[in-house]
Amino acid sequence: MKKTILVSSLAALMLTGCVTQQPLQQRDISTVTPSVTVNRNVQPVSPDAYGQAPEVVRYDRYLLVSTDPAAVQRDPLSQIIDIRIPASVKPTVADALRYALRQSGYSLCATGPANGVLYRQALPAVQYQLGPMRLRTALQVLAGPAWQLEVDDVQRVVCHSLRDGYQLPATQLPPVVEAPGKAILAPVSARPAATVIAPQAVNAVPATGGWLKK
Repeated sequence: MKKTILVSSLAALMLTGCVTQQPLQQRDISTVTPSVTVNRNVQPVSPDAYGQAPEVVRYDRYLLVSTDPAAVQRDPLSQIIDIRIPASVKPTVADALRYALRQSGYSLCATGPANGVLYRQALPAVQYQLGPMRLRTALQVLAGPAWQLEVDDVQRVVCHSLRDGYQLPATQLPPVVEAPGKAILAPVSARPAATVIAPQAVNAVPATGGWLKK
C-alpha cells in the first residue's frame, strides 16, 4: 500500500516538472503620436461674452448681482422706443427713421434711386405716434410691407430694399441698353416729373416735448 502511494506521488511530481511556465503578460506597444504644429498667433477671445452662461457674483453680504450685459446693450436695435411727432412737423419717412435711430449707434444708409422711392415719401399721419415698441420693429413699420429691413452690423448701418414680388416705378428703373451700334433708350414716363419738396428740418420741434420718450 505504501509503495502504491509513493509511486503515485513520484508520477505527480514528474508531470508537474514537465509543465512549462506561462510568460508574464506584456504591455501593448504604444503608437507614436505625430507632432502637431499649432499657430497661436491668432486666438479667439476667452471667455466669449456671446457664448457663455450668465454669471452671478456676490456684490454685498446679502446681494447677488449678474455681471452680464443687458440684452439691449448686446443688441441696441432691441431697445424699446416711443416716438411722438408733433402735427406741425411734416417729416418724410427718412426723417422719422433717422430720428428713431438717434442715440442707437446705428445710422440710415444713403438715399439711392431705389430706396429713395420710400425715403422721400411723407410719413403717414397715423405713424406720428409710434410705440412703445422695439426699435427693430419700428424700423420695419415705418417702411411698410413692401420693403425689407437690412442691417449691416459691421458698419452699423440700416437700409431698406424692395421685397420680392414688388416692382419699382418706371421712372426709377435703369435705362435699357440696346445692342452695340443702336441707340440707347430710356423709359419715358407719361407724367411730368414731380417736384421734390425738401423736408422741413427735424430739429424744428418745439422746446417742450420731444419725439422720443423713454
